[in-house]
Order: sequence, then C-alpha cells, then structure tokens
Amino acid sequence: MSVMSIHDTIPQLRAAGNALAPSGSAFWVAPVDDHLAELSPKEQQFIKSWGPHRQSEFATGRMCARGALSALGLESSDLLPDVEGVPIWAKEVVGSISHSRGVAMAVAAKSIEYRLLGLDLEKTNRLSEAATRRVVHPLEVNFVGEDLLKASILFSLKEAFYKAQYPRWRTVGNFHDLALEVDLVDGVANVLEIDARFASELASLQFAFRLVDDYVVSLCWM
Repeated sequence: MSVMSIHDTIPQLRAAGNALAPSGSAFWVAPVDDHLAELSPKEQQFIKSWGPHRQSEFATGRMCARGALSALGLESSDLLPDVEGVPIWAKEVVGSISHSRGVAMAVAAKSIEYRLLGLDLEKTNRLSEAATRRVVHPLEVNFVGEDLLKASILFSLKEAFYKAQYPRWRTVGNFHDLALEVDLVDGVANVLEIDARFASELASLQFAFRLVDDYVVSLCWM
C-alpha cells in the first residue's frame, strides 16, 4: 500500500477504532513515521540497537498510546516493554498497542473500569494456506471454508484475545485453544470453546471487529 493510500485510510481506521472502543476507553491511530524524538530517554535507550523501521513502529505505537492516555486525562512517562516484550502500563491503566504495514494504533482505559483490553490490526490478504490451518479451530471450519477474509478475521480476533489475557495470566497458547462464533453482520464474536489452561472467566470476554479496506481491526475486553 502506498504512503498516500495509508494516509487516506487513517480516517477510516480512526472511525472504526472509535466505534469499537467500549465506553470509557480511548483509541488512537497514526501512520508509522519518525516519532523517535517524542520517546522518553529510557525508551530511546531501549531501542537504540534496533533497525530504523522497527524503531519507527515502536515510536509511533508509543505515540498512539500517549494519545489514548491523554484522551483519558492521564499522563504517561516511560512505556517500556518487559522481558517478554509486553508493554508495562501504569497500574491504573489497561491498554494494548498494535501495528501492521505502515499503521500503528493503541487503546487504553482505566483499570477501575476494565480488567482486560486487547487490540489487533491485521491485513486481510496475507494468510497462507498453511497459516490458515493453524488459525482455524475444528469448530470454525464450516464458518471459514476457503474464505481467506474469514480466516483473517479469526486470526485478528484471536491475536486480540492473547494480547488481552497474557499480561495478566501469562498463559501461552496457540490458535486452536480458542474457538469463536463470528457474526459478520454486526461485527462481533463470542467464545464457543476455550482450552482449560486459560482462566474460565475469559469465556465471557467481549469481541468486536471492523473491516477497513484490506485491514481488520479487532478488540476484546472485559
């Protein structure tokens, strides 16, 4: 996708993210660009050995996170990753950052209102046949068939799920640990089955998604 088309898509992604974000949360999106100067000294030090594109993705993601926090009336200093790469949010905040193919976004909420938030952004035309088999649970096979778009939606929803639960429980899993029932008309999904290794309360997570051009934006929360 060209730079011009990415910038044309940003307003649509912003509208989609704001529509998805549950009441009391805040969403922010931006094209990946050079925002290194906006990072804190500790953040700049953390990524100094990275390649230029990875640095730009990190910096733009953090800029989006600060935009979401500011919309909530909160300030942010350092937003460093832990040893597993998970962003360390302040105790009073839950949040999630995602980026894909030139776009970064973030969502945040106060932890007194939401326990978990997971956000994911994906392209809808990139899954291989082998990757699709890894993503689709046996209970989802009839829904997906040979449809790459449906498989991509499931991929994104499940990524949002893992990003929501992992900071709290650190449960490592794979795509077949979760089966979802997807409503394409309303852009929502429900848990059909979840592996017993995951906390039982995760079965009540709420899922929603939106399609924008060849992107899918997915969010899950509790």
